[in-house]
Amino acid sequence: MATEFGVTAWGRVWLRTIEQTSTSGRNPALPTARTLARGGGVTFTDISAGTLAAQVTAKGKTSTVVVSVPLWDKTQSDTAARLIRASGTTNRSVSTGELPDSVVADLRARDITVAVDLSECSATCDCSSRRAPCVHHLAAIYALAGRIDEEPALAVTLRTKQGRKRNSTTKKERGEWIPLREIDVATFYS
Repeated sequence: MATEFGVTAWGRVWLRTIEQTSTSGRNPALPTARTLARGGGVTFTDISAGTLAAQVTAKGKTSTVVVSVPLWDKTQSDTAARLIRASGTTNRSVSTGELPDSVVADLRARDITVAVDLSECSATCDCSSRRAPCVHHLAAIYALAGRIDEEPALAVTLRTKQGRKRNSTTKKERGEWIPLREIDVATFYS
């Protein structure tokens, strides 16, 4: 994971959801949340259409965070897909999940938001904090921004209703290649 967050336009829009400046000042939990995300304290268990789930470990205790994100409507999804396809005609890396930053600007020009304000999301955390959002929720969003910087297509996946699930024959047809995120780094060399 990147040590800095928001290095792409895709990650920056998610980063802005928690690092907003307001009249009441900055959230004092942000430095701790950044440290947790940078230090590997966040492990994602699900990033899919409308759902972000993670285990956040702080001070030896693991908390489960689940964030529900509003999905784009059909028109917004279709527009996003059309813009991504159009960018793929000039940029071959689009097929691997790399999306040009210009697509974020194109979406914004059409009043389609890539990230949503935290007030539009519903989140649960099994920690005992009374603060909302809690430090675990913030750490999960920081880590999400880092993951999206690495794989911008996740930002689209998070906001788009999923189509039909792939069946096992489709998975077999993809050959010997597997996405790096599916490799367990702790046991890879053992």
